[in-house]
This record gives sequence, C-alpha cells and structure tokens, in this order.
Amino acid sequence: MIRAVIDIGSNSIKMRVASITGRKVRVIRDETEVVRLSRGMSSTGRLSDESMRRSCDSVVRMTRKAKRLGAEIFIAGTMALRTAENAGDFVKMVREASGCEVHVFSGEEEAKYSWLGAVDGLRLEGNTVMFDSGGGSTEFVSGSGSQVKRLVSIPIGAVNLSEKFFSNYEHPIKKSACDEAVSYVRDLFTRNNIADFREDLRNVIGVGGGVSAMAAVKTACDSFMPSKIHGLTLTLRDIITQIRIYASLTLKEREQIIGLPASRADVILGSACIIFTALELLGVSSCTVSINGLRHGLLIRDNIM
Repeated sequence: MIRAVIDIGSNSIKMRVASITGRKVRVIRDETEVVRLSRGMSSTGRLSDESMRRSCDSVVRMTRKAKRLGAEIFIAGTMALRTAENAGDFVKMVREASGCEVHVFSGEEEAKYSWLGAVDGLRLEGNTVMFDSGGGSTEFVSGSGSQVKRLVSIPIGAVNLSEKFFSNYEHPIKKSACDEAVSYVRDLFTRNNIADFREDLRNVIGVGGGVSAMAAVKTACDSFMPSKIHGLTLTLRDIITQIRIYASLTLKEREQIIGLPASRADVILGSACIIFTALELLGVSSCTVSINGLRHGLLIRDNIM
C-alpha cells in the first residue's frame, strides 16, 4: 500500500509518501515547503488571505504528486488550524481545490502521533521524553516503547516566538532579547509542569524542522541528508553556540550558513531558544535527533487512515 501524509503546520507544509508493508516503511518522496501559514496571526488571531492562498497552492501541488504515485492521502492540520478564527475557511478552500479533507488534530492527538513516529526504529530503553517544536506549538510526550504515559501541547513555536522577540532582521539580535525570549518560554513551560517529565528520565528525543536544521548546521550538511541527521546527538553546548551565531548575524548573513535552509533563517533563533529551554527544564545536556514525527506516526498507524 502506498500512503501519503501531508502535515499543514504553522511554518511549513510537509509531505511524506511511502510504501507500507506491515510496519515496514519505505519512503518514496519526502518534501517540505515553507509557507508561513500563521504569519501575523499572533496579532490578528486570523490567517491572512495571502498565507491561505499560498498554503492552499502548496497542498494542491503535493496532493497532485501523491495522486500520480497512486497514494492514499491523509492531510493533518495542527496548531494554526486549531486556533485561527477563520481556520474553517482555509479547510474549505483546500477541500474545494484538492478534493481532500483536512483533519485538524488536537494538541494531544498531534503529540501522540508525533511520539509514535519519533520512537519507531530507535532502540531506546526506559522512560523517554520526546519534544516536537514546530512553528506554532511545542509538544512534550513521555512514555516507553509505543506506550504513552503523559503528554502536553504548549502554544509556542518558532514563528510566534520570533514575531514576538526577533522581528528586526536588519540588525543582529541583542542578548537581552534572547534572554527575554528564553525567560518567556521558560515561564510557559514551567506553568505547564514540564519539569515533571524528568521522572525516571532515560532518553530525550528532539523532533521538528528546527531540531533537524540545527543538526544539519552542526554537521555542515549543504543539502538535507537524513542518514547524517537521524540519531545525531545535539548538545546544550551545540545549541548555545548556535544561538550566539544566529543572534550575531543579520537575516541575509544567516541565509549563508552551511546546513541552514534559507527559508528557516528568520525563525531558527526562535527554534533554538525553545530547544535550549526544553533541555534546560528537562535537566539534560543533550537530545537525540529524530527526522520522524507526525507524518511517520500517521503512516504506521492503521486505524487513522
């Protein structure tokens, strides 16, 4: 069976097409388009007409590719579509343009399927915590194997944090702005009891475009190479070093960093601050990078398709 999962996020739209045989997944196509669906939403509470059109066009392109491959298509909507006042308008737009329905997930559903994808194929023993930092939210899940014990979704991601603290891209970012951003995220995470995830903690997995981008920068990959990124250890020292680098550069200078997709240059500092704070509150010095998450979890979950 060939399946395609399209993930409509606040920052990007991603598609994974795979051949499924039992629990074995052979990826046929994996692509991402950065569309900024939630741009400006933090101040208006609504998706802009421009971002909806841009995002809808992206979904249509992906569904056409998936259909040509003979894939069964599932489209998931996450944070932006959970919270935007006019999310229904976008869902209708996609339905009419592509013929496919968008399934808007709750934060808990998103966290659960991200967990299933992240842990699949990783040989981890004992209690594990996964965090998935996206464009508009960050999910934390703890469990062992495929068994989820605790999960929480927090409405802060790279896009809305960057809009709040790092909106001036013409100049380097002051250390005080980074400190304020980290303090803001730390307060949100503390109020959601993230420190409670430390209990019997053995492993931490990091998922999401920001984590993958930082891993690519660490390895100086000039193109996306899953084999070099998946399973990589990202340390607090790595993260602190990259925060200092990103903050010291203008947007145009960040776009020249080897390994960093130019389309993520404006939000990577926000991602790095969230990832740093996640590890800080979990009380660990590193995490294991997984390139699998929500899409992979949905591919291997039979009863959702």
